[in-house]
Amino acid sequence: MAHPEHLEILQAGLRVWNRWRKDNGHIRPNLRAADLKSVDLAGFDLRQAYLSNADLSHAYLFEANLGETNCQGANFSHCCLIGADLTQAYFADANLFHAYLSQANLTQAYFGRARLEKANLTGSVLSHAYFGQADIKEADFTSVQNLEPMQLRLTQNYELAVLTTTEEETGGPVSFPAKQQTAIS
Repeated sequence: MAHPEHLEILQAGLRVWNRWRKDNGHIRPNLRAADLKSVDLAGFDLRQAYLSNADLSHAYLFEANLGETNCQGANFSHCCLIGADLTQAYFADANLFHAYLSQANLTQAYFGRARLEKANLTGSVLSHAYFGQADIKEADFTSVQNLEPMQLRLTQNYELAVLTTTEEETGGPVSFPAKQQTAIS
């Protein structure tokens, strides 16, 4: 359950929240299971917050800082996370259906068993991000940076994701090998 005082400060707006974060850097905000549907959180400093099981569907988090945030089981469906900092964020079992993550920094983010179906990751930085057992059906990885084919080896619906990049962006041709089936005897 979310801490009532933290929710109250969040609802006071961007300046009040970010000032509180700056003055109370030792506190990890507790927004667990909070109902934040369609809330405008653009530019909010949510780093290291507990957002597990929160509902952020249709929320606007443009250029928000969610670095090192625990988002396990949270609902980010149809959420705008364009340009957000998600460095080392934990999205295990999270719902990011049709989320907009373009130009976001996903360095070392964890998406194990997350639903990324139809998510737009265009131009995002994916250095060392983990996608084990995530559903990436129709997810758009066009022009992403630092994506190694091995990062997607354990995903679901790999063959249905959009995985393209240009030679100009990588300095050479890039190919994403087809997922290999292993025979069990």
